[in-house]
Amino acid sequence: MKKIIILAGGGDLPNQVIESFKNKKISTFCITFEKNPIPKNINRKNHKVINFGEVITELKKLQKNGFKKIIMIGNLYRPKIYEIKPDLNSIKLIPEFTKTLLNGGDNYLLNFVINKLQKMGFVILDMRDILPNNFLGKGNQTITNLSKTNKQDIKKGKLILDTISKFDIGQSLVIGNGNVIGIETIHGTDYLIKSCSLLKNNSKDNILIKLVKKKQNLKVDLPTIGLKTLKNCKANSIEGIAYTANKTLFVDKNEIIDFCNLNKIFLYGI
Repeated sequence: MKKIIILAGGGDLPNQVIESFKNKKISTFCITFEKNPIPKNINRKNHKVINFGEVITELKKLQKNGFKKIIMIGNLYRPKIYEIKPDLNSIKLIPEFTKTLLNGGDNYLLNFVINKLQKMGFVILDMRDILPNNFLGKGNQTITNLSKTNKQDIKKGKLILDTISKFDIGQSLVIGNGNVIGIETIHGTDYLIKSCSLLKNNSKDNILIKLVKKKQNLKVDLPTIGLKTLKNCKANSIEGIAYTANKTLFVDKNEIIDFCNLNKIFLYGI
């Protein structure tokens, strides 16, 4: 039987991954971290809440018991330096980890973590293989048609995001009639949507564009869209979303499509 470690954060995706593994009769052990929510579908016997400074020790224990694969999923609270309490196995990594953390950007941090795990002998699993039905392809996935303005804005927005992605600052923007209303910061996509509505842009054609960044590690850092984001779009007059086809993870995909069709919001894969 396969044995897989789940490094879980918040949101509904960890629950979906846990259920998927249960259905496939795959043995799992879930590690969650202090100040992060615990997935509701978790097997309490195969679960432990730890400080970030203890993760190497726990992984080594599991590795000795036959766990050789890891899936990283969910929104993680990024710890402050003083909140990390390293044990003997982790303390030698602290200088390098601290330097990486201070560099800023998710790519640096995630690549650091993945490289260390692979050097320990672990295989990092790709979410696209675990939940393949949570992805959408190219083109319009809803009954709402795009206007000529929408298509022009998507082209312009993609060019902007591709240009700034090398700085690892954000993967989303809101644009309408050629005007960039806002670009995602460390606060995330939902904050961007709400912030843009406060600017009271007169355009009725505002759309959200959320794309994969250049050199983004897609095994553990896929762009993700949930029903909450769609509800925020409706509440803040965003009439559609453009996303990276086959590389954007949709939480509750069918519910999202139904919501979009009911509320005349388009989903367009590029």
